[in-house]
Amino acid sequence: MDEIDRMDLPGFLRIRAWNARREAEKKKPRRRHIDEVWPDVKP
Repeated sequence: MDEIDRMDLPGFLRIRAWNARREAEKKKPRRRHIDEVWPDVKP
């Protein structure tokens, strides 16, 4: 129980929010070349 009392809750939530924004940025669609999407297809 002592760890819970000493925990920095606002700091913990700030780190969680930063991590969630970072993960959302990775999932956002981005422009890619056809070579990256289908690397095995040859003309």
